[in-house]
Formats: sequence, structure tokens, C-alpha cells
Amino acid sequence: MAERTRFLRKLSEGEKFRFRCHKQLPCFNKCCSDVNIFLTPYDVLRMRRTLWIPSTEFLKQYTISLLGQDGLPYVLIRMMDNENKSCPFLGQEGCMIYQDRPWSCRMYPLFPEPGKDGQSYMIEEKPSCYGINEEEEWTIEEWKEKQGVKRYDEMNALYSEITSHEFFTAGRKLDEKKSKLLYRACYDLDEFRTFLFAWKFLDMFDMEEETIKELEQDDEKLLLFAFKWLRFNLF
Repeated sequence: MAERTRFLRKLSEGEKFRFRCHKQLPCFNKCCSDVNIFLTPYDVLRMRRTLWIPSTEFLKQYTISLLGQDGLPYVLIRMMDNENKSCPFLGQEGCMIYQDRPWSCRMYPLFPEPGKDGQSYMIEEKPSCYGINEEEEWTIEEWKEKQGVKRYDEMNALYSEITSHEFFTAGRKLDEKKSKLLYRACYDLDEFRTFLFAWKFLDMFDMEEETIKELEQDDEKLLLFAFKWLRFNLF
């Protein structure tokens, strides 16, 4: 972490930065190995959907999960057990799930400034990255539009309403049962769907038949429901 911090510089409002990543760069693909890539619930939804595998299988095969001191689960991509500790989705031509790559991969070389409102960013300017010497220039907003993060930001903001709840800012911690509940509802959507329908949990709600059908078939609608449901069941 200290190594990364050395090369981070805060971007001022409206400031432009230079960056372009492409196969002709000698560093191409190297930044995708031996790195911590944290995944949001929406990241997992998109990644496992493009791979056409159940969420439980995706989480078991491609991720590791950690538990924070506050009881919040953190999910990271499991790097491969090879010499380079490569990302499992990395191929010779680059990212094999590029259209559904995680938010943090889309945003690189930008990182949110810790403790801020999500609108302040820092840029990583490591000498080993040749992309920062390219001619193309971007503002933060131009880069976000180019990388297609709008929907990611919308979904992440809803998840942040849970993770930044006053329950946590007051220094409290989720117990083990609620930690597992949050993990299942946000990350393991197939398991959460089974929980809702197999136990006829939705019968407790006055919901339109069409809405219930959407939750059964639409992962994004289910995740949105999970966010609302958790706010009433965690705190």
C-alpha cells in the first residue's frame, strides 16, 4: 500500500490528465497481476453474468472474501497461482471480460480520495506505467463517461447507503449472522433468490405479481430489492 501511495497525486477540479492503455505499450497487461482488486456487488453481478455461471460458483472459483472489523464483507478477485499471480480474466489480448470489467479496472489510473464524497480523485503516476505518457487528455468526467461507469456509480451509491450507515459510523459491528446475510443478499444473488422464493419470504410483502416475476428473472432488479431489504433487516 505504501508503494502505491508514493505515486498518487490528487487531481484538482477540472484538471486534465494524460492516459491511454494499448497493446503497443511495454507495460501492457502487467498491471493486472499481483494486485488487490476489490469487487462491489454490481461488479460481481456483471462478471458472473457475462461468464454464464451461478453466483455461488463464481464466488467460490474466482474470489476470496474477507471480513472487516465492522463485520462488512469484502470481496476480491482471486489471483492465479502462477509466477506472476495473474488475474484469472487476463489473456494475451488483454481483459477477457472487458465489457463487464470491474469498476476499479475501468477507473484506473484514478482512485477515489479516501474519506471524501466520492467526487475527489487521485491519479497513480507510477514510472512503470507508460500509459500516463500518452498524448490523450481527459478530465475526470470525460474519463468516467469513456469508461461507462454511470450504472456502476448508481448501484455503488445504493450499496454505500448500507456500508456508510450511521450504525457503522457509530463504531458498531455486524454480528456473524448479519454479515452472512449481507454477503448473500448483495454478492450471492442466486442464493438470495432461492432464499426468497423457496421459503416463500415474498408472501410477507404486498407485491405485484409482475414485480415478483422480475425479482425471479432480473438480477439487477433483485440486487436493488436486496439493498432496500437490507436497510430494514440489518439495523
